[in-house]
Amino acid sequence: MTRAFDQLWAGTFRHAAKHSPFYREQFRGLKRVPPLTSLRTVDKRVLSERNLDFLCVPRAKVVEIVTTSGTTGQPLLWRLTEADVQRLAANEKISFSCAGLTAHDTVLVAVAMDRCFMAGLAYWLGLRELGCAVVRTGASSPMLVLEMIERLQPTAIVAVPSFLRVIAEKAREQKSNLKKCSVQKTVCIGEPIRDPAFQLNASGRAIAAAWGAQVYATYGVTELANSLCECDAGVGGHLHDKQLHLEILDDDDQPVADGEVGEIVATTFGVEAMPLIRYRTGDCAALFHAACPCGRKTPRLGPILGRKNQKLKFKGTSVFPSTLAAVLEQTDGVESFVIVARQENELSDSIEVLVHGAASVPTLREALQAQARIAPKIRLVSPAKIESLQLPPNARKRRTFVDLR
Repeated sequence: MTRAFDQLWAGTFRHAAKHSPFYREQFRGLKRVPPLTSLRTVDKRVLSERNLDFLCVPRAKVVEIVTTSGTTGQPLLWRLTEADVQRLAANEKISFSCAGLTAHDTVLVAVAMDRCFMAGLAYWLGLRELGCAVVRTGASSPMLVLEMIERLQPTAIVAVPSFLRVIAEKAREQKSNLKKCSVQKTVCIGEPIRDPAFQLNASGRAIAAAWGAQVYATYGVTELANSLCECDAGVGGHLHDKQLHLEILDDDDQPVADGEVGEIVATTFGVEAMPLIRYRTGDCAALFHAACPCGRKTPRLGPILGRKNQKLKFKGTSVFPSTLAAVLEQTDGVESFVIVARQENELSDSIEVLVHGAASVPTLREALQAQARIAPKIRLVSPAKIESLQLPPNARKRRTFVDLR
């Protein structure tokens, strides 16, 4: 570790040990700053059960309260001070700079600013800090997005990949050619657009083809108030190491080799309200330390392969739902799908793939066997059945994986 890291880590440790009830309890008896890796990890369950015990400031210093998406459970409440909001803006400024955005760009933000989400707020702050002109359409109306593209000629758009595809479909219905529009860059959030080899997956290829624009992947976690964005090289999101430290751990909590996949464990630097130390994100990816072709020397985070607790065991093979989804997305005739997992026994899960479309069951089975190395049960169902599973009542995000284990 470098001297700069030691100073940043010492600052985080002392602040948390002094002001957070949770960390004060965890660090009782420690007289000196310990090695970071000697401390136990913290997961979302603890964060949920003892949410306010992580708070390091009085209520009067809190200026923003946001929530997580709630993809894996009840949304967490997260609090920020004015200094934390400024840190968030600085982070997003760096991230958008990685994608080559400057004050000369007009950026359409098709991400929710409401419902207590951090993402829309973060992108707006960062783009303003960068000097961009910002168009806040949100994600509710593809027609509004198309209208603003025509009227304001934005050079970039920030959105969830599935919404970018919805916009493209609406443009086709309107006989509008997005390839001829002003948008030159699409910054994709919340869903993967690359495979482990850094190639665009089916969703990424569809966006690039429909929009005729450069596609950038990002990774962000609300609790970390941080995101990592690709540069033009497209070989991982650049880490802002003055704000965040990442470890990649295996199932035994041991660090993996550079470029190997494991769980992302994060420690925040410079957070005032709710700092986190060795926080298990639950996401699985690889970290790369070699210098990027763009010239930056900061570590790069590879594509997210899935959630650790979603990893499936099927007849001796481990597979992420995202691997199955990637195969289905690029198989002709598949219009929509849901992967359903149940526990068969302690050593194996039962996997059923529900599909709507013209593809045949033998074709789907052959594709999954060839590319994912498993042959799960496959059933063709109605679009209404898929919709009910993808978007159940009170859901905040559409899903393609249903875990009933």
